[in-house]
Amino acid sequence: MEVPKLRTLTFETAIIQRYQRRETSIEEALVEMYLAGVSARRIEEITSLLWDAKLSAGTVS
Repeated sequence: MEVPKLRTLTFETAIIQRYQRRETSIEEALVEMYLAGVSARRIEEITSLLWDAKLSAGTVS
């Protein structure tokens, strides 16, 4: 199997800009959920579903 080499093309995503490590709109949504009264445990579950990574309840609060 040959892997094509696309050195002349650049890869860019539509969601996160190049070299950006995090998306601020997602962080803002998490803050809004917390301020709206969504429990830290529920936000922890949501982030694990979205990012496939866990944030502790302490980190969320």
